[in-house]
Amino acid sequence: MSLGEQDVVARVRRVTLRELRLWMREGWVRPAQGEAGPVFDEIDVARIRLLCDLRKDMALPVEALPVILTLIDRLNMTRRDLRHLADALEDQPPEVRRAIAESLRARRD
Repeated sequence: MSLGEQDVVARVRRVTLRELRLWMREGWVRPAQGEAGPVFDEIDVARIRLLCDLRKDMALPVEALPVILTLIDRLNMTRRDLRHLADALEDQPPEVRRAIAESLRARRD
């Protein structure tokens, strides 16, 4: 799915075109650039909805947004890395997976 600015504003009724453009200038939303301007995907729309929640529902100050967005981005990167690690472990022989599982259990205890 690819949406232009007007499409996003129509789809996410809590954001104005002015806010959307401000959020892009601030780097809080980073859509791809198409020939006719920014092109938003589902992840961009989800982030815009999150920004609406943070700013409008939770009334967080603008100064807090970069910190919160950075933490969320880092959490998402960590989740992606853990998914890749789990996939890589699945590719290993059973004895290697068992050894790693035992090592993890020992570290928890």
